[in-house]
This record gives sequence, C-alpha cells and structure tokens, in this order.
Amino acid sequence: MDRDEFLNRIAGINVWRRGDSRAPHKPLLLLFALGRVTRGEPRLVGYGSVVERQLTILLERFGRPRVSQHPEQPYCRLPKDGLWEVPGIEELPVTRSGNVSIPALRETAGGVPEPAYELLLEDPALVEDAVRAILDAHFPPSLHPDIRDAVGLPDYSHSPARADDPWAARGAQVRETPACTRDPRFRHRVLRAYERRCAVCEFDVRVEDQLLGLEAAHIKWHAAGGPDWVSNGVALCSFHHKALDVGALGLDGTGGEVTVLISSEVNGRSAAVRQLLDLRGAPLRPPREPEPVPDPDFLAWHRREVFREPALGVP
Repeated sequence: MDRDEFLNRIAGINVWRRGDSRAPHKPLLLLFALGRVTRGEPRLVGYGSVVERQLTILLERFGRPRVSQHPEQPYCRLPKDGLWEVPGIEELPVTRSGNVSIPALRETAGGVPEPAYELLLEDPALVEDAVRAILDAHFPPSLHPDIRDAVGLPDYSHSPARADDPWAARGAQVRETPACTRDPRFRHRVLRAYERRCAVCEFDVRVEDQLLGLEAAHIKWHAAGGPDWVSNGVALCSFHHKALDVGALGLDGTGGEVTVLISSEVNGRSAAVRQLLDLRGAPLRPPREPEPVPDPDFLAWHRREVFREPALGVP
C-alpha cells in the first residue's frame, strides 16, 4: 500500500446512507485510530476494553442525536473498506439478525491493517492529510478542533515544530491539501443578507472596517451536502454559530417566521448560559428583502440530524 492508495480508500469510505442522514461512525473510528498512531500506541486495540466506550463517547458528542449508539457497527463494517481489521472476526458467533455477538466481539481487538500502520508511522504528513480529508468530508469546520482534541490529534500544521518531538516536526511538513470546494461568495452574500449582524443577538462588533467574530453559518452542513445558498445560511456570531453546530441551538419555523430553539442539554451557571436560555422561543431576525428566508427543508434537516432534543419550553 502507498500513500495514494491509502488516501483513495479514505475518500471512498462506504458510509451508510438513508436519504441525507448523517453516519459519522466510520470516520470517527478512523480518527480514533489515527490518534493512536500519532501517540505510538499498539496497532490493535481491544473492543471491550477500549474501543466500545471511547467510540460511544465520540458518537454521543459528534454523531446524530439518538437514544443509543452502536459502536460495534463501524468496528465490524470498516474492514470492508480496507482500512480496519479484526483478526478472527469471521469465526465469531452471530445473532439471529446476522450481527456478530456483542459479548464475543468484546473479546476481540482491531486496528488499521499492518501495511497501512507501517505507512502511517513512516509518513506523519500522510496522517494529517487523512485527518483533514475525513474532517472536511464529514464535519463542519467549527467542530474540527473539538474532534481533534477528543481523539488526541493536534493540528501540527498550525503549530511550530519542536526539536524534542520528531513526530510534530515531520507532521508540520504536511502538504497544503485543499478543503472541500465551497463558493467563496457564500459568506459575503449571507452577511449582506443579514445586514452584517448576528441574526440571534445582533452582535456586530467591528475593528475599524473589519467585522470581528461574525460568521456565515450553514444550516444544513456543507459536509452533509448543504448548498452554499443564502436560504441555507444565517449570519451568526461565533458563539451562536458553534451552538448551532453542536446542537445546543436550533431553528424552527416556516414561511419566514423562524424561532430559536434551545436544547434541554444546555446547562451551566455563567451569564452566557442564562443569555442562551433566554433565547428560547425568540424570533430569528429575517434577512432583508428580497433575500430568501431559511428553507424549511434545511431547518428540518438540522433539527433531525444535529439539534439535541428535546427543546426547552418557552418560559
């Protein structure tokens, strides 16, 4: 296996599809494995002792909101993509539904195939290329730092190389890999439509003529096929943009009358938390005419795929 073949396999991951639902199970397992490579940990890791719990945490934080997570699914299915292996899995007992027995699975260990593992150890820049490709393809940019931190993958390409850390020194030499193709006019169009103010809190701080902390947020993530249209965008300050992408804040409504939802998972004691809670039921300021209002289909996608239900009631 060489670098090009490995990256082609990353790009060709067979992700479960049902309409436009998100399925980040395999990408998160791969990021977990890449983090282990950078720390020099053993290639194979026990499912019952490590993977099951760690992957469940990742799915709860960065996957679809759901009652229960299924870390066994990517663990068993990623081998078909040539990026993971579980020695002896073919001999394990299966249930009536055809799935591998979970108790038996907990006695196994899995990891990236040995040729890929050796390749990654020899080429840290390849690790960073693979990480970027996975993050760009499956998650919005606002979540990239959080995911890296969760799996132990520092962004060496934006950090100074240290003489006492050979991996960081080599990883910093990563190629400039282009991110997902986006319309460069999207940000300008969305901020103009919302009069360069946060549509939730009216934040509009400038340093001379430069906007500070104001962003054009995708309602349906670009990584999930969301288009670079004004009807799929909303101007938000960086705090409310992050709240939207992690599912703490949602949007609901049709016909231009959109209201703010706040997840019941939001908690804390700071003034920022109280300000966020006070937004429940507040109207989202619409874009100026004749710009299109948020599309109901994109709002429905976000509530189904990202927002952390249930929403708090209006006080």
